[in-house]
Amino acid sequence: MDEQTRVMVAALAELSEDLPGAIDALRRGALPVPGQHRFAALLIELGDKLDDHADGQARAGNGSPGGPGPSFGEAAPRDRGDR
Repeated sequence: MDEQTRVMVAALAELSEDLPGAIDALRRGALPVPGQHRFAALLIELGDKLDDHADGQARAGNGSPGGPGPSFGEAAPRDRGDR
């Protein structure tokens, strides 16, 4: 695993620690609107970084559709232009 992938995995793992609490607070109505916006911004930023990482992996030939690892289906957008 290269350094960029390590950084991406660490960022995803860090978010995964906060996700259950955010879900619970949202479910209970205890996540105020500013908190929802802040959490949304984190999700968007991390999603953009993961999308960029995937593009870099594709350019480097380190990933391909149908290759190893989980698949999120052909219906999933490939990049922002496909939405």
